[in-house]
Amino acid sequence: MTRKLLLLLVLSIGFVSLASAQSWRKLKKEAEQAYQEGQLADAADKYEQAWRKKRNKEDLIHQAGELYYQLRDYRKAAEAYRPIKEKNSEFPLVGLKYARCLKQDGQYDRAITEFEAFMSSYTGEGKDILEEIIRNEVAGCRLGMDAPAQADRDVEVLRPGDGINSDKEEFAPFPLSDNELYFSSTVGDRARIYSSRREGSTWGKGEPPRNFPVIQTGHFCNGAMAPDGSRLYFTVCSNTKGPWNDVKTRCEIFTTKRVGAVWSQPERLPDYINMAGVTATHPYVVHQRGQEILFFSSNREGGRGGMDLWYASRDLGSDDIDFTFPVNLGPVVNTLGDEVTPFYNVEDQTLYFSSNGHMSIGGFDIFSAIGDEVSWSQPSNLGMPANSSADEYFYILNPSRTGGFFTSNRVFAGEKTSTTQEDIFEFAVGGRRVMVKGNVYDRQSGEPINDISVALYQVFDDGRETELITRTFNDGKYSYEILPNRRFRVEVSAYGYEAGSYRFSSDDMNTFTYGQPIFLEVEGAAAVPSPEPPSPGEPVRPSEPTAPLRNPTATTPTTPAAAGASYTARGRGPNDTFEYQTNAPRHQGTYYKIQLAAVGSFNPERFSNVAALGRVDTELILARGLTRVLVADFFSLSEARSALQQVKSKGYSGAYIVEYIDGERYSKVQ
Repeated sequence: MTRKLLLLLVLSIGFVSLASAQSWRKLKKEAEQAYQEGQLADAADKYEQAWRKKRNKEDLIHQAGELYYQLRDYRKAAEAYRPIKEKNSEFPLVGLKYARCLKQDGQYDRAITEFEAFMSSYTGEGKDILEEIIRNEVAGCRLGMDAPAQADRDVEVLRPGDGINSDKEEFAPFPLSDNELYFSSTVGDRARIYSSRREGSTWGKGEPPRNFPVIQTGHFCNGAMAPDGSRLYFTVCSNTKGPWNDVKTRCEIFTTKRVGAVWSQPERLPDYINMAGVTATHPYVVHQRGQEILFFSSNREGGRGGMDLWYASRDLGSDDIDFTFPVNLGPVVNTLGDEVTPFYNVEDQTLYFSSNGHMSIGGFDIFSAIGDEVSWSQPSNLGMPANSSADEYFYILNPSRTGGFFTSNRVFAGEKTSTTQEDIFEFAVGGRRVMVKGNVYDRQSGEPINDISVALYQVFDDGRETELITRTFNDGKYSYEILPNRRFRVEVSAYGYEAGSYRFSSDDMNTFTYGQPIFLEVEGAAAVPSPEPPSPGEPVRPSEPTAPLRNPTATTPTTPAAAGASYTARGRGPNDTFEYQTNAPRHQGTYYKIQLAAVGSFNPERFSNVAALGRVDTELILARGLTRVLVADFFSLSEARSALQQVKSKGYSGAYIVEYIDGERYSKVQ
């Protein structure tokens, strides 16, 4: 009897072992099948389950980690790599990948420890190169630890809603105007170009652009319009198994021409741009010096390694696509890593791009460099909130330069809880620099009241108020910078007058200036009907500085100091806060100048053809080393607009009018 029990026990243990063995093998087979079908998340989960049943099969958890890493699920990838992080001889560079996952999960202190541990124990080939990479990664971690304290609090980042973003990949934003956006999406498991329009503060559902040519196979995405709207450049990319990955998918650049209301059949750019076996992608075009310049990213031969940035040009007078042979942007911009998604702002000669080879706080960060062709300043990391511990790409400004867009897989404030897909984000340059401003007048005379005290209160939903700031102003007008999406009350007082106040909400994302004129009553004076005030919470959005109800005689601004005296000032507009130095005359009141260009080196002869239209002024932007060149001064907007037409006729197509108040630069006049 005892022998029978022992035999049954042995057999049952054998069956349990066999069932367990069959179980992990079955899970592994299911993982392989899911991988073949492109279901990478399911495959990773199955590999991890199989390893938990058979822990001595470490290749299973390594495969799970590789898939989580490819999916950019940094936390799960780190957990998968952790049991094998020291086994670099069996799983090459697994310790480095583990540390990078910690970094991209924002665990900078742990990441530093693991980077250093990996380097100290590494005995394989290429140690010198790896040491340089590790130093860069550790420096990036330290930068990431300091970044929140140094974040630009004036920059506001928003996530457009379901009209643009989905649970798939959205990327490559290209704004045609401040309220119309082209972008790419993998909705339907194929990358396509879509168009969305904004109504108020809401982006409409993305739809294929009207009359866009039919493309039968492959992904077509990464659209970029020529400045004059005559051509659209985009990429056609090969179909691949697994999720869309723009950096790793092979793409070629095409263009289509606008013919009336329709687009022509796409043309593939020449072989010397679309070289066989390599990728050419992320086109961006500008018009400059009579040339159409095409920036793009490619892993073609002649680069520094990985994806590099290149440019080619063609004559604007030609209708063909005969570009020059591509030129690498050089070693200041390009690294041993990947540089992608170029955007060049001609106005201030600044290149924006993404890189994982420069010192980053995440994987791909957004950088900027000033220059042209192959001469560039050392790239600067844009820091937070533009960058995060995740990946950021496709930085681009909107046409009015009051904001822009970028792509990121970051987690975002409860709206986006995973890093496994990319979304499009909108931002405002200068944090929208939302202002409340207005003028204060005597109700009876309509004259400005010069010495005023203005208090700003925040109003909460329960009616409570908190005083934020009180300041005195001696010029009859007030202004404060405020935060968006808040409710406020402004209260104005002056000696001998009854106090006045109004309320408003800064909840319109298209509005940068709120406020209204205030008419104060002399103490004890009979009440005089006042203009109908806005209802509580309703913003007043003056397009010009507020003025009294009466119409006093306009006066030409005066010049308090002789021309030639140098002074330093700071831009006061919503998208211009740079400090600059100039020796131009400084007038009182409102006047205008026409900006011609921003150059690295000022040559007066270059701008001699506009000297007859006005004085040529310069402003040195201290933080950037660029010099603005302007024609001045115009004491009415109509005069400035008339001069602008003449300026443009002389070849300065990008010239525009800038408003100045009391000698300080305010904003570009639309």
